[in-house]
Amino acid sequence: MSLAERIKEYYRQTDSSYQHWGEEEVYSIHYGYWDDRTKSHVQSLKNMDRFLAERLRIEPGDRILDAGCGVGASALWLAGNYGVEVIGITLSEVQCTKANAFAEREGLSDRIRFYVMDFTATDFREDSFDIILGLESVCYAEDKTSFIKEAYRILREGGRLAVADGFLRKQSLNRVDRFCLNNWIEGWAVPNLAQVDMFHNGLKEMGFGNTEFTDITEAILPSSREIFRRGVLGWPVYGLKRRSPVRMNHVKGCIFQYLALKRGIWSYGVFYGEKQRNLRTNNTAWE
Repeated sequence: MSLAERIKEYYRQTDSSYQHWGEEEVYSIHYGYWDDRTKSHVQSLKNMDRFLAERLRIEPGDRILDAGCGVGASALWLAGNYGVEVIGITLSEVQCTKANAFAEREGLSDRIRFYVMDFTATDFREDSFDIILGLESVCYAEDKTSFIKEAYRILREGGRLAVADGFLRKQSLNRVDRFCLNNWIEGWAVPNLAQVDMFHNGLKEMGFGNTEFTDITEAILPSSREIFRRGVLGWPVYGLKRRSPVRMNHVKGCIFQYLALKRGIWSYGVFYGEKQRNLRTNNTAWE
């Protein structure tokens, strides 16, 4: 089974688990952003959308690509709060169908469209978007360079990119580290995590300027802890109900993502960059 097929099957089988991650039908598939004013889990999810929107300096009229959009929660929030046009793409037919239905129900289908598409090889023309957002989706690209190249191609000059995701923190992993990491990312159908320095270099080599990485691990820690708690509680229940290997591995991933985080194996951060043609070189950092 190819990586794309594994990702689609993973999200097909675990859709209900993510639906219960939030308290709303239009569910967010990402960690929340917690600060001193955050009172609830659902609020933390909206906080993450708001944090990224402010970092990207989103303005009414911007044309945004949500690369790896899930069922469209962030796209709907952006369109509803900022008056922007959003296109969301996902590998999952299940997610795309739900996202379009949610947009229709919310009365936003005139400003939001969702498609089944690979964000490393899209059908969009060059210079199509003002902003590209990858919220916990770029980790699914086996070769992260392929995403960076495509994002650069379809962004307009001066366009902004934000990638919020998990990144490897440790340079070398011992046996226990590797065990924790593999049980997490394999459980969630993620092929690998990028190292911060390599991803940063990839952005700069491709031609992105004003690049910056902001570590917000502490802000997502309560979400990671809550995912762990649900994984621990869900493991015996899933076992008794004889859930499929995909769903059992998903629950295992919920447990090990937190254990790996506490061991300092990975961190959560946001990359920001702006497309600047005059910085373009012939090679990328990973070629």
